[in-house]
Amino acid sequence: MTPEALELRRLEALVRAFRLLAPLTRREEVFRKVVKVAKESTRAASVLFFRYRPEEDALELVAAVGPAADRVGFRLKRGQGFPWRVLESRKALFLPDPDPEAALLPGLESPRAYLGVPLMSPEGKPLGVLSLGAPQEEQEVFPEERPCVEALAEAAGMVLSRLEALEEARREAERHKTLLELFLALESSRNPKVMARKALEALLRLTPYHGGALYLFQEGALRPAVMAGRYPKDFPRLYEAHPIRFGQELLGHPGLWEGPVYVEDYARFPGALKPFAEQGLRSVLLAPLKPDGRRYGVLALGSFGERVPYRKEDEALLLAVAKRLEEALERLFQLRALRLAREAALKALSRVLEYRDLETQGHTERVAELAVRLGRELGFPDLEGLRLGAYFHDLGKLALPDEVLKKPTALTALEWRMVKTHPEVGLEILKSLPFLPQTALNVVLYHHERFDGSGYPKGLKGEEIPLEARIFAVVDVWDALVSERPYKPAWPRERAKEELRAQAGKTLDPKVVEAFLRLV
Repeated sequence: MTPEALELRRLEALVRAFRLLAPLTRREEVFRKVVKVAKESTRAASVLFFRYRPEEDALELVAAVGPAADRVGFRLKRGQGFPWRVLESRKALFLPDPDPEAALLPGLESPRAYLGVPLMSPEGKPLGVLSLGAPQEEQEVFPEERPCVEALAEAAGMVLSRLEALEEARREAERHKTLLELFLALESSRNPKVMARKALEALLRLTPYHGGALYLFQEGALRPAVMAGRYPKDFPRLYEAHPIRFGQELLGHPGLWEGPVYVEDYARFPGALKPFAEQGLRSVLLAPLKPDGRRYGVLALGSFGERVPYRKEDEALLLAVAKRLEEALERLFQLRALRLAREAALKALSRVLEYRDLETQGHTERVAELAVRLGRELGFPDLEGLRLGAYFHDLGKLALPDEVLKKPTALTALEWRMVKTHPEVGLEILKSLPFLPQTALNVVLYHHERFDGSGYPKGLKGEEIPLEARIFAVVDVWDALVSERPYKPAWPRERAKEELRAQAGKTLDPKVVEAFLRLV
């Protein structure tokens, strides 16, 4: 047969093979279809499809017909058997009379003749090997069938490359979706442990590792603060019996703070702790967390029992998540610092009111705490706004003259009208502050409104009064009753409770009073 005729025959076989394989949508379907077509198109007794697994540097039998059909899943290490000769040379190998001691797989009879064809991607990436073995009574069966087998392998390489590209695109889309959801969650969360759990769950969805943990420095040792995924039941308790300090074991290794660390087999790591190895800890990938440049903790992924080969994409993913978690923690620390500064300012303000004899000592902090407790009991959604409103509720009194505020005798009608302006004065002072929510402003403006409509400044009645102001009114009256004032002693708690019950439905919201009495 002329070279032109052979090429034409090859192209025709390639077109037929591609038409057979192109409609398939799963790699497993391609594997099975290839060995079936090869068996039907040749006189081979055995057809074996080996897939190359670069992460293990092994050839895995993924489909077979003939004597090896029950050996699917078997792996050939590099250098074992004819298929590796084919893959390493990247050329078809025909052996009309192979070594009698050689076999397609350990335990199988040596073939009378062997044909192996590499499967390559269009870019030249090795994907696997198609191996055919002739029965003992047949020897010269493959030369004329070789174009058909090579065409089948070429078509399979193209289809598998397409499916792999589609799968990688799906994985990439899933990776981006998962990371976007994670990063949005980190932006909104204010709890470091919740943030770490979300980060670990995302990493475990996107990598082959079994479990993950956030380790923090606690009492001079690294301990797991958050654990996710699958790990032996007794594994977390090992850290109590075997605390890991800086400079010890893998977690405490000083080099860890310079960047990510991958360990293929934990048991072989110098300084590995025997109890952890006995629990099956195998491969580990670690990244340090250093928000604001300080040693905070370690983000860790691990496998148990089986090895997880190093993959650059896993390391890059862990680093990206660790970086975002660091940034989220930095923002959280800054918010905490601002919150502490604001708390100090609020307490300073309450002391200013007390020094000016506008409030009894500790009144503002007490009513702020009580208002939050009562709001929580009622399921009120904006507890922080309620607390801020409690701190600022009498701020408008700072604008009133001492001769009115500290007048020892009864106020005149004009002076009383002046006192009644303090909620609106307080609102005018505060409404330009962007961090104050409407809840806080409502407490400042409406905390002297009364349930029966007898209050000020608007004379609102019942549920016309915002709930936050009705909540605060109850705790404000309670604190006034049970606290000593210049004009009265502190009331006993039971007498104060009776007074609240008497005011329920009159000056105070009865439902709020009922909830408050459950608390005290």
